[in-house]
Order: sequence, then C-alpha cells, then structure tokens
Amino acid sequence: MAQTDLIAGSQALLDEANKFMEQQEWQQAEERFRKVARNLTRKASRSEILKPLLTKALTGWARCLLERGKLPEAVKVARRALSLVPDSEEAQYLFVNALVGLGKWKEAIRQVKRWLKQQKQNWRLHLWAARIEAQLEHWADAVQHLAMALKLSDKQAEPYEVAAQILERKGEIKRALLLLKKGVEQIPDSAALWFALGQLQRNLGQFREAIESFEQVLKLGHDTPFLREIMGQVCSEIGLLDKAMEHALKGLEQDPQNPNLLDLLAFIYLQKGKVREALQVVQELVKLAPTDPIIHFKLATLHHQLGNYAQAVMAYQRTIALAPGTELAREAQQVLEILDRYQLEQVFMLSMEDLIFRTKLMRNPLEALREKGFLLSETSLEIIYNTDFSQLPKRHGTSQRFVS
Repeated sequence: MAQTDLIAGSQALLDEANKFMEQQEWQQAEERFRKVARNLTRKASRSEILKPLLTKALTGWARCLLERGKLPEAVKVARRALSLVPDSEEAQYLFVNALVGLGKWKEAIRQVKRWLKQQKQNWRLHLWAARIEAQLEHWADAVQHLAMALKLSDKQAEPYEVAAQILERKGEIKRALLLLKKGVEQIPDSAALWFALGQLQRNLGQFREAIESFEQVLKLGHDTPFLREIMGQVCSEIGLLDKAMEHALKGLEQDPQNPNLLDLLAFIYLQKGKVREALQVVQELVKLAPTDPIIHFKLATLHHQLGNYAQAVMAYQRTIALAPGTELAREAQQVLEILDRYQLEQVFMLSMEDLIFRTKLMRNPLEALREKGFLLSETSLEIIYNTDFSQLPKRHGTSQRFVS
C-alpha cells in the first residue's frame, strides 16, 4: 500500500472514530482507533509524516479504553502515545487519569513531578499535582501547586474550580468561597465558575445568593435539565414553590422523562398540598423505573394519603418484594400492618352506617370490600368471615363484639 493511500485510509478511519466518540459509542470508536494504530505502528517509526496520525490513534484509543473502564489497557496505550510525543498534554492527561482510576496515586504524582521538571510553566501539570497531593492529604504541596496553576493559567476557570474543591475538602470553606468570588470577577463569562459558586453557597445555606449565581449561569446560555433541577431544589428549600415549579417544568420541557425532575415536581406538588397531582407524577415515575422500590414506596404513601387503600397495599407489597430484608421493606411492612388494622376498623364502622354495604358483606365479603376499595390481609379477612354482621348495631358509636 502506497503511503498516500495509507494516510487517506487512516484519516478516514479516524474521522469515523471521532464521530462514534461524539455519539459516545466507545467500542465502535475504539475498534477504528486500534485498527489505525496497528496499521501505522511499524511504518510510523520510519516516517515523520505518519507519527501525528499514530499519536491521534493512540490517544483516541486510550480515551475509549478509559471511558469503558479498561484502565490497565488505557495506561499501556497512553504510555505508547507518550513514547512518540512526550509533551502531549492529552496523552499525559489520559495516562495520569488511568493511574488515578487504578488508585495508583503515588505512581501518578511521581510521573507528574517528572514532567514538571521539563515543563515548569505547564499549569495543567501543576493542577494535576495539586489534585493528587490533596488526595494524599499533602496539603502544603497541594496548595503550592494550586498557587502556581492559578498564576500560570492566565484567567482559566479550571484552576479556580479545582482550588475551591480542594480548599473545601481541607475544611477552608470560607477561603474557597472567596476564591470562587474572585474567579467570577476575573472570568465573569465562565458558567462553570458561577455554577461552582452557587453550589458552595447552597452548601453554606446561602440559598438566595446561590439562586443569584445559578441565574448567572442561565444568562450565559447554559440552560440544562440538571441546572433547572438544582434551582428547583433550592427554591423549594426556601419556600419559593411557584418558582421551584417553574424550574422543574422548564427542565422537563428539555427532558420530559427526567426522573430527578419528575421526583422534584412530585415533591413540590406535595409541598403545595396537591396530593393528586403528585400521585400522577409518581405514576409516571413508576413507568420509567418499575423496579425501583423507593418509587413504589412513594406511590404507596400517596395512595395511602388519598384513602386509596387497595392501591396503597399493593404498592407497599411491591416495595417489600423489590427490596426484601431492607430497612425500606421493614418500614413498608410496618405501615402495611397499621393500614390493615385501620381498614378493618373502617369496614366495621361503615357496616354500622351503611345498610347496603352490610348486606353485601354478609352475602359476598370479597366483592363488597373490593367495591369500597379495601384490600385486607388474610388475617383480617378471616375476622370478616367469622363476623355475624347482622348482630352489629345500626348506628355508629354502639359497641358490639364480633366473633374472631
């Protein structure tokens, strides 16, 4: 194969791989990167023209391996890329990321420090060093590298974000807050910094300030379902329920089946006392996640509140079936037992007030209970079967024993 044909064919495969990466179809992308790398590996050593293509293939391949969780393989492929272009920031990032993912923090920091000896002005390497030193709880070293990253980065947002995260983890929350405020002053068009500031303000209980920061993110054109979810939560926390609902609904316009936004909307309806509307939303959630026991428990609770006893019982039973032996299942069982006793009391009270219901109970107990929306346990049904309802008083409030 002529070199020109090899270059054209390799570029075509790289273009295909990049399209698959955009669609997050990592396996298909990996296959194409790997094919290019294998085609070029021997010939690239003898041709400077082929080296850039091979480097792209290797870094793309390593990225796909990283995304697919194949970390040991990602280390090997990224190392091959670095052997071709030692100062490739992308290859360095992939290599260190894979080491960190494997928990090899000490090996990662040794490698970053080796690179820093050659690239002392590389703020990204200083930032990596800060991250790793913080993970190892070498706080003084971490802060020193942060200072260098901030100094060298020339108004990049990432160093401010990472520095704030590290300071917060170190317990210096006020210092982290001041740093983020300085960051948005220096880079006012950074949506990432405004969002980080809003999150930290929220964590500090500064809810109205947090909303203002998140609104800046919206103004910068970064309107996402996740941002709307966060803003809805914050507004809900401080009682701005109409605003909270507005954010939830705006988010659902973008992503109608977003489970977090639907859950938030149901919660807001509950806060507003609109239990039926909350129930409708949770029913949609059940369709999206039919095996989630927490959602079934919420469904059961709402049916319970509305007096839909049969539906509540079935939803509690489903919760127990989906999460056997858990604290949630035990709670559901306790509520079921309380609900069963309550239903039994209601049946007897209603039978003393409603002659037609009493008559139906005597003729066909199961049908009578179903018509009124009751669903009793076997134990309570046994009590119903053994009761002579003709002997019960016809007015509520008169005591009368029943046979058990």
